[in-house]
Amino acid sequence: MKTAADLAANFLLSMALGNGSFVYRINIDPTITVRPRYNWLRHAGTLYALAAYYELTKRPEIVPVIEKAVDRMRSRSMALVDGVPGALAIWSDGRVTGAKDPRTAKLGASGLGLVALTALHGIQSSSVRTDEMDGLARFMMSMQLPDGAFYSKFIPSKGGRQDEWVSLYYPGEAALGLTKLYDIDSNADWLEGARKTLRYLSESRRDQSQVPADHWALIATGQMWPYLDDNDRSVFKRHARQVVKSMLSEQIWGDNPAVRGGFAPDGRTTPTATRLEGLLATESLFRDEPDLHRKLSIGVSWGIRFLLNAQIKTGQYKGAFTRATARIASSHPNAQSFNRRTTEVRIDYVQHALSAFIQYQGFQESMR
Repeated sequence: MKTAADLAANFLLSMALGNGSFVYRINIDPTITVRPRYNWLRHAGTLYALAAYYELTKRPEIVPVIEKAVDRMRSRSMALVDGVPGALAIWSDGRVTGAKDPRTAKLGASGLGLVALTALHGIQSSSVRTDEMDGLARFMMSMQLPDGAFYSKFIPSKGGRQDEWVSLYYPGEAALGLTKLYDIDSNADWLEGARKTLRYLSESRRDQSQVPADHWALIATGQMWPYLDDNDRSVFKRHARQVVKSMLSEQIWGDNPAVRGGFAPDGRTTPTATRLEGLLATESLFRDEPDLHRKLSIGVSWGIRFLLNAQIKTGQYKGAFTRATARIASSHPNAQSFNRRTTEVRIDYVQHALSAFIQYQGFQESMR
C-alpha cells in the first residue's frame, strides 16, 4: 500500500510545473490529441491529497510544490465577489480553463480551495492569510439557503446566484472546507454552516432506499464528527449508513478481472477511488455494527485491490491511473467517445486514488 501511494504521489509531483499549475490532462495513447483544459476544483483537490501525503511522509520537496500551487490558484482564480462584503471565491475563467462558459464562481471550487488553504496552513501557516480563508468561507455562507441547501454557481453576467443546476458534490465539499476552517479558528458560524449542510442532506434523503454516492458528504461527516451533539450524530449516522449501504450495493462482482471489486461496470477508476474515500472516512462510525462494518471492510479491501491492479506500475506514466481499465465493445452507442478517453490520465484520477490509499493505510493500522 505504501508503494502504491508513493507511486501516485510521485506521479502528481512529476506533473507539477514551475509556475504552480499541473499538467492537468494527458493521454497515454500518443495518437489521441488532448484539448487544453484546466479545472481549479481538481487543482485544489490535488493539493488536498498531496498535503495528506506530506503529513504521512514529511517529504520536504512536497511543501514548495503545494506553496507554488496555492500561489497559482491565488493569483489566477481567487478574487472578490461583487455584492458580498469580504467574500472571495475561486473563479473559473475561460481564458485560463479553456471552457466557453461565462466567468463563474463554483461553490465546490471555493470549498476545495478552502480545504487546500487550510491544509497548507497546517503545514506552514505563514504561507496562508487568514482573510483569504475567511473570504472563501464568507462566499460559501452567502450561497447557502436557510434550509441548508446551496446555490451551486455564482455567475455575474447572469445576475449572481444560479439555481438552474444543482451539484451532488458541492455541498459536501463546502461543508468540509467550513469544518476545516473551524478546526483552525473556532468560528462557530463556519461549523453551523457545515452542520446545516449535512442536516439538509440527511433530511432530504431520509426516505430514499437508494441514495447518491456522495463521498464528500461522508468525508465531511467524518471531519465534523468530534464537534456534533448526540442528536446530530444520530441523524448524520443514519444518513452515512444510507450512503454506505447504497455504495456497497453497487460494487461490481463476477468473473471479469478488469472491473471486479470496482464500483463502475465500465471499469472507470475514479468512481471506485471516491467511494473508497467516503467509506473509509466513516468506517469508524460503524464499528458498533459488526455486520455492516464487516461488509464495509470487505468492500473496501476489494476496491483497493481493483485500484492496485489498475495503477500503472512501469514506464513514463508510472503511478498514474487511466480513466478506465479497458475499452468497451465497439457496438456500444458511446464506444467511440468512451474508448477515446479510456487511456486518458487526469490529475484528479490520481489524486482520488492517492487519497484512498492514504486512508486505507490508516484503516489498516487502526484495525491491528
